[in-house]
Amino acid sequence: MGGSFGNRNLHAFAGDSHRNFGYLVETFQYKSDGFKNLEGGGETGFDKKDFLAKFNLNTGPKARIYQSLQFKVGQAIENSNETYLGLTQEDFDRTPYHRYAASQKDRMDTRHEQYAVRHLVQFSPSIDLTTTAYRQNFHRNWYKLDKVTESSGQAASIAALLQEPSAFPEAFATLTGITSPNDNPLLVKANNRDYRSEGVQTLLSWRLQGAAVRYTFDLGLRYHTDEADRFQWADEYKMVDSVMRLTNSGKPGTESNRVESGKALASFLQLKLQWGKWTLIPGLRHENIRLEQKDYGKDDTQRNGTDLKVSSNKVDVFIPGAGLDFKANEHVNIFAGVHKGFSPPGAKAGSVPEASINYELGSRFQRGALSGTAVLFYNDYENLLGADLAAAGGNGSSDLFNGGRAKTKGVEFEMSWDVLSPNGKDWELPVSLSYTYTHAAFNSDFSSEFEGWGKVENGDELPYLAPHQLALSLNLNHRKFSFNLSGRYQDGMRTVAGQGEMPASESTDAFFVLDANVNYRLHPKVSVFGSVANLTDQVAVVSRNPAGLRPNLPRTMMAGLKVNF
Repeated sequence: MGGSFGNRNLHAFAGDSHRNFGYLVETFQYKSDGFKNLEGGGETGFDKKDFLAKFNLNTGPKARIYQSLQFKVGQAIENSNETYLGLTQEDFDRTPYHRYAASQKDRMDTRHEQYAVRHLVQFSPSIDLTTTAYRQNFHRNWYKLDKVTESSGQAASIAALLQEPSAFPEAFATLTGITSPNDNPLLVKANNRDYRSEGVQTLLSWRLQGAAVRYTFDLGLRYHTDEADRFQWADEYKMVDSVMRLTNSGKPGTESNRVESGKALASFLQLKLQWGKWTLIPGLRHENIRLEQKDYGKDDTQRNGTDLKVSSNKVDVFIPGAGLDFKANEHVNIFAGVHKGFSPPGAKAGSVPEASINYELGSRFQRGALSGTAVLFYNDYENLLGADLAAAGGNGSSDLFNGGRAKTKGVEFEMSWDVLSPNGKDWELPVSLSYTYTHAAFNSDFSSEFEGWGKVENGDELPYLAPHQLALSLNLNHRKFSFNLSGRYQDGMRTVAGQGEMPASESTDAFFVLDANVNYRLHPKVSVFGSVANLTDQVAVVSRNPAGLRPNLPRTMMAGLKVNF
């Protein structure tokens, strides 16, 4: 398919299954010139390529003990001319899809490799064992503008600069492409990192049929290790008539030079009991985690350990949960659940796990062409964790910070109905509606080093959580033809924790976006299709972090061809 802004998309796959052998090879490739305009010209798009192959060997289906062995290998490559640099409110109001000249060198390069081997053995119709070994390698270097220095020597982060440009007039002028008065005003950081994760996990399932109760036992065990290696540096540039010229190359390892690693042994036991109209699913998980960080410092680029600082943390926790379902009649189910929530801390001293108790109560209804679901939820956080990510307005250290007590509550509702059923003959007209209301607030006073929170008071609402979200969809389907019109509403969100009326400078816009797509079958194996995203071309502020305002996707049209051989 292809369309607006030079978008090109290719999805191709081929595979087959035989009595004792099967395979699948697949690629997904997506490329775009980007919908933003860079001051002085330049690339703002991306190029992504994803490749996957699976191979399966298995015994005959009538073997006394059925076994299968699956191999999976994949690779994904991305080159994106993407930036953390947004716009001031004034520039957004004038040209929302503009990019400042100082973002011209910003680029994300990634490479992801995945390998997995899975073995399945069915000892009997009621007992099977699945074991998987996996390995993931991921390299990324997001080379992006970090700071701008004025001739006085005062440096401003791009977040501070976009928040108050009048405080740094010289630096802001350089940002927009004006020739800089000094040689090294633009600091571009190479966020160069390597990630590795590997492990083995096994799952034993055992199903029993009693006189009145059906039992299913699931027992799982996993050993996992991972590592994040930061070896970063920063280069300096001078701005000359909207063109950045390199004046000083940084040395790798002099900006951030540390390795974080973790080892985890996890196990769980889940029991599913079905009797009559009732289904009960209790479960218990155990996590034993060891975390370590080795910070070699900015002067030891050879990692000889001359200035090594080591910190560590450990967690040993049991995580219970239970779900209950009751089939009231052939049309209505009622369900409830209570689960303990858990997220591991970082290696930084004093960081404790995220802990919560999560409750839900809901009902599902289906009668003919009408179906619906309604759920009430309540999450009580004993400790909420926040990650110091540049994307969230932080410094990008990825350290985890304790956020204290917090509560989240709300309701979810979904309904769908085929208007023409059962008399539509060859036509279908399904319509659907979904709505979510969420309220989340801190329940303690604290001051955090994490910029995404800062100084918080009891009752402050969490940032970047829309209170109201609504989605509508109308479909018209025929044997050869289909048409879809969908709309999505998202309420304005806080960008800084607070309460009361949301200041315009600390919130995103509420917006409603319409999308449409059509598909027509020219042949049993050939279809043509087209789509329009953001049909009305609405412009909205969807984020004010990490540095300045960002817009939503403008009207985007695509058209394509599907062929099956």
